[in-house]
Parts: sequence; C-alpha cells; structure tokens
Amino acid sequence: MTAPRPGGAEEPARRHAPIPSAHGGTEPEIEGMAAQTDIGNAVLAYLLAGPLGFGALGWLLDWWLGTWFLLPVGVVLGMVLSMYVIWLRYGRS
Repeated sequence: MTAPRPGGAEEPARRHAPIPSAHGGTEPEIEGMAAQTDIGNAVLAYLLAGPLGFGALGWLLDWWLGTWFLLPVGVVLGMVLSMYVIWLRYGRS
C-alpha cells in the first residue's frame, strides 16, 4: 500500500503513528535494532564527549594557571556528568 506524493512519486504508507517525544512534539517511531543502535550511539557520544570536553577544559586551565591536577579532575568530572545525563535521559522510566 502506497500513499501518493506531489509530483507523482509514491511513498510507502506508515504502519505506525508518531510517538510523543520528551520535548512535547512527535517523532516517528523507530523499531527494533535501529532504535537500539541510535540509543547506543547517543550513549557512546555522551561517554566520549563529557571526558574529552571537560578534560580539554582542565588541560587549558592547567596550562593557564601552571597547575597539574585540573586535567584529571576534568576527565573524572566529565565522566560523572556524562553518566548522570545518560541516567536522566535513558535510565528513568
């Protein structure tokens, strides 16, 4: 079953209605492995971006202030904040 599109092209009809999203709008439902892959990629991005971002900030502050301890503090803080954001976004049901 296909739905007509402007210009004569046809698009397969959707089998499922959109689902409500966290920001109040609707997003199309993604099923199965695609949804799991998207969530896994998002979690991996959070786990990498937090320590890298805060580690870079710590490195810059170490360089500017002439200290040595802010890089490890930034990496650990970035990891903790990344896990907290993941828990807020995906862990609570």
